[in-house]
Amino acid sequence: MPQRVNAQEADWIRRRRKVIHTVAKEQRPPNYRCRWSTAYGSPMGDASQPAEDWPGYLRRMTKRPGWSVARLAREAGINKSTIFGWMKGDGVTVASVKAIAKALGDDEAHALAAAGGAKHGDALDEDLRIILRRLNSPDASEAEKTAIRATLKYLADQADRAERPDQDRRAS
Repeated sequence: MPQRVNAQEADWIRRRRKVIHTVAKEQRPPNYRCRWSTAYGSPMGDASQPAEDWPGYLRRMTKRPGWSVARLAREAGINKSTIFGWMKGDGVTVASVKAIAKALGDDEAHALAAAGGAKHGDALDEDLRIILRRLNSPDASEAEKTAIRATLKYLADQADRAERPDQDRRAS
């Protein structure tokens, strides 16, 4: 036998059934930025960015979400004070630029352009493009790459000797 419900309880049950049950969504302030979505919203490389100087490159790359000078130093295996020195304008080596680019996951060409001061649209001679393409080709053998490097080093030495003929005479 069903239980008897008084009029007041029956009214309460009717009103309760009419209420739409909704779960309140968490309200975030309008200036809220999820750190995970912004980390993947920015491109890893900087191909879309115009070329800049080395200190500006380092500042921009370490301001990306999740990056800092400390993290860059740790992942590149370089002292923090060295990186801060570069940000002030101290000189940098090619090996260090490559280590920084590898740690940042950026293209070495962009990092080298920033360190060398090359502009984004600087045109290379077609012969240099062929040489660079061959050096970066996975199809080229190590012997071929070594021969190209040795030839370039020989030509650079010849150019240096041509610029300093008086020093060569003294050494002889």
